[in-house]
Amino acid sequence: MPGEKQQTGVSRRTLVKSAALGSLALAAGGVSLPFGMRTAAAAVQQATRNEEDKIVWGACSVNCGSRCALRLHVKDNEVWWVETDNTGDDVYGNHQVRACLRGRSIRRRINHPDRLNYPMKRVGRRGEGKFERISWQEALDTISASLKKIVETYGNEAVYIHYSSGIVGGNITRSSPAASAGEAFDELLRRFVESIRLIQYRANFLRHALHLWLQRRQQHV
Repeated sequence: MPGEKQQTGVSRRTLVKSAALGSLALAAGGVSLPFGMRTAAAAVQQATRNEEDKIVWGACSVNCGSRCALRLHVKDNEVWWVETDNTGDDVYGNHQVRACLRGRSIRRRINHPDRLNYPMKRVGRRGEGKFERISWQEALDTISASLKKIVETYGNEAVYIHYSSGIVGGNITRSSPAASAGEAFDELLRRFVESIRLIQYRANFLRHALHLWLQRRQQHV
């Protein structure tokens, strides 16, 4: 009322701003935030983003097999935070490729202190944890020599090209899961009794690859 002393307090705008800034500080410290607070923190971080920062398009590389688009916010050549595809109109035929939370948290994998940044070669017995650093050239030479030896000994069917190898789906590589897994599964059936070699791949890809392989076999019958 007029003449009365107004009580001091916190406005709604100040409260929201303070909560967002506090959420941003917690996020920077590695504390997991609820969805609403994450959104507010991201908005504040976007508003205060340095003009020298840049956004780089990347792709998710977790083991689900998908490659959802990611927008990487880079500062000083380091990924500071990640968001999903939020561009365009998101209409039929031009959908936004929304990455899941696992993909959006890829910054933690990229910047993890235990991430390997160079090749390591085992120098002790398996399980001892003894490794030494080697050059990229030595690593490539070692892997190529091993692959050549396997192909010469067991044939091309002994090599399974994994779906994250970078050449999956090539026109002449027969590198799709259906193509390589089908022949590998054939080989496994023929040699199951006499062989102790293990062909290992993720269960969901085996299921889809086996389904496509059976369809292909039926078409040839």
